[in-house]
Amino acid sequence: MRIPHHLIRTASGTYAFRQRVPSDLHVVIGRKLIKQTLRTSNLASARLRAIVLASGYAHAYDVLRDQRVDRFSKKDLEALVERLSGGADRRDLTLHRTQAADGTITERWQIDSEDDVRLFRQAQSFATATEVAAIGMLDPEPHPVRSTRPQVSETISLEKARDAWLASIKPRTLPKTYTIKTAAVESLVAFLGPKSKLHTVTRPDLARWYQHLRDVGASTPTLTNKQSYVGGKAGFFDWAIASGYYPKGDNPATGHVSYSLREKRARRKLGFKAYDRDQIQTIFSPSNFEKLSENARWASLLGLYTGARASEVGQLLIADIVLEGKLPCIRISDEGENQKVKTEVSLRTVPLHPDFLALGFMDWVATRKAAGHKRLFPQAKGDALNGQGNWITKAFSRHLATIGKDWPKAKRGFHSLRKTFIQELQTLGVASELRAQIVGHELDDEHHATYSRAFTAKEKLNGMGKHSPGLSSLKYELRLGRTAQGKATSARVRTK
Repeated sequence: MRIPHHLIRTASGTYAFRQRVPSDLHVVIGRKLIKQTLRTSNLASARLRAIVLASGYAHAYDVLRDQRVDRFSKKDLEALVERLSGGADRRDLTLHRTQAADGTITERWQIDSEDDVRLFRQAQSFATATEVAAIGMLDPEPHPVRSTRPQVSETISLEKARDAWLASIKPRTLPKTYTIKTAAVESLVAFLGPKSKLHTVTRPDLARWYQHLRDVGASTPTLTNKQSYVGGKAGFFDWAIASGYYPKGDNPATGHVSYSLREKRARRKLGFKAYDRDQIQTIFSPSNFEKLSENARWASLLGLYTGARASEVGQLLIADIVLEGKLPCIRISDEGENQKVKTEVSLRTVPLHPDFLALGFMDWVATRKAAGHKRLFPQAKGDALNGQGNWITKAFSRHLATIGKDWPKAKRGFHSLRKTFIQELQTLGVASELRAQIVGHELDDEHHATYSRAFTAKEKLNGMGKHSPGLSSLKYELRLGRTAQGKATSARVRTK
């Protein structure tokens, strides 16, 4: 018999119940994993007890969320689970132990009265009759059960929910991303059944789907992406809860997949690498830099001096070059046609570095405006399959393939400019809150999002005082001169 995913077998041969704590309750409970010894070596008995405990913990989590509890001890949680999962009534169920001639001991729970059936089904109301029958303890015939699941505004099948969600995200999703999200939700719907009712889907259903994907060869990065699309912010279940098609509370698609420590280390090794100072000088040397087109040069410099993503640079409009006070800035926005941002915190205004301005950027913008352009970079098509930053990503990668062919092997590209910018600010001692607002990162601590204020463009540029620098402290010391007609000279630029 296969051991269910919520059970582990200890070295002594007995079973223990193990379950991940939902991420939104880590701080409240003070732990990420629940583990409880079941004191039985019989799989059927352990499975029965685990079902009861799983139900109790699920109900307990709902109680903690509804009451908005700040802290809850392990002892208090176990007491609450015991009460919600049947308590003494459950312990009163009969456990039979028999010993064979060879000394083998067999344990079996006996549930043979109407009261026992009622108590057990109440404790594990999320389980279906078929699941219970698989334990070998109860009659598979369904018994009337009063549902404890919160009501929904409207019931809808999975296939109709899939179509409605995809229709809602299509206008604001890149074509390539839309295709990937479609594949993720269609895989889920096919696995659970198109005609299944959305509100009946449970966390164990999602656990089985993730395991199915892993069984057919899906890697952890693939699974985390699918988990993000189905269970993440603005994902399928988030939309379903907001739309009234799924009960409010725990999102059943979250918390199933995470990277192991080994996988995290491997991802860091395989991720984009920042450029060192010698590589920056090589990329932006006059002889190398002039090999890029004029637009690609300005796009690359924007990436180097603002840390903006390729998609954010590509979608810039002439109107996004603004003055805040007297400071020239770029505005990362989703207000223009085909403009999108990665997250809410990506919406920001970034002051332009004096060294960058000294290269003649504002004069170049004026020529674009005088020529009647609305987009800063017309090559970036609003409906581009791979996004509006794809053109600069490809142009920059081709540039690197020529000038960096002898560099140590690593993953490098336009995104490496962003990583370089962030690490340079970190080295200079720019505060994490200030860095986050400059580059559009969301700090993990919810306290910052709730209580922190937005920095002004002047504060982002100059910092908050002598011991709290801003981005103007950044000095690449490029040897590029003021650009005229797209030609770079060898004059050295450095702002004092």
